[in-house]
Amino acid sequence: MPDLMSDFEKFINNNEIRVPHLIKIALLHYQFETIHPFLDGNGRIGRLVIPLYLLSNGVLDKPCFYISDYFERNRGAYYEALDRVWTRNDLRHWIKFFLTASIYTAKAAKSKFKKVVGLVNQLNKDILDIKGRPENTMKVLGAFYDNPILSSKQLQEITGLTQPTVDSAIRGMIEKDILREITGYERNKIFSLHRYFDVFASEEKENS
Repeated sequence: MPDLMSDFEKFINNNEIRVPHLIKIALLHYQFETIHPFLDGNGRIGRLVIPLYLLSNGVLDKPCFYISDYFERNRGAYYEALDRVWTRNDLRHWIKFFLTASIYTAKAAKSKFKKVVGLVNQLNKDILDIKGRPENTMKVLGAFYDNPILSSKQLQEITGLTQPTVDSAIRGMIEKDILREITGYERNKIFSLHRYFDVFASEEKENS
């Protein structure tokens, strides 16, 4: 096992192997799943290596290449493609499957990004109709772009605004259906930028 992991590390760090990065990470993923170095979590770690490798080699600016979704949706085909390498030495079939998954993932990410940008532009316009100082409301809304589920206390810490100012902005955004309270509690309420989640939920339905 140590020798296999050593070979894996040498391959992943070998910059003299002149193959496209997607081909290389396809081979790396196959190698990792073949080695199966851990007692548990090999699948999760193996999938996590993919965006991290692409990020470290400048193919991605952020680790936002969620190819795991395609693997999960096509689990049977995924395991069959790996098995064909193990049993028939059919590496070409695995690479074609991996590249198909990469195309799907890239298109899905592009679609989500466009929808999120459109949503942000619309929300930035909607808050102009909310009572209060627009810059304060924008601070509160901006906090939700980084974390779409927040409490009033968290918003105060993030924005540096007072509780009355934050609560006023929240009330205005709830009236505009920008935010929703998701606990149903009278105290310790938590608010969600629900339309942000709707973008991803709609993508899931379209691709299922």
